[in-house]
Amino acid sequence: FREMGELGLLGPTIPEQYGGPGLNYVSYGLISREVERVDSGYRSMMSVQSSLVMVPIFEFGTEAQRQKYLPKLATGAL
Repeated sequence: FREMGELGLLGPTIPEQYGGPGLNYVSYGLISREVERVDSGYRSMMSVQSSLVMVPIFEFGTEAQRQKYLPKLATGAL
């Protein structure tokens, strides 16, 4: 999981200021497709972390919450 974070695969649409690469959703879809080719479990894990955990924090969290959680989630440390 941490290796996925090191590669920038966790939270690919999250801006760089919060630890993500700041990619668009087309890029996220292409990343997901390639990970899926290897193992659907890894793709599911990546999608949950990126879409169900990180995006809501980015969209609806306070600035303090974004700064506290997103960089750690992007690296796979949390």
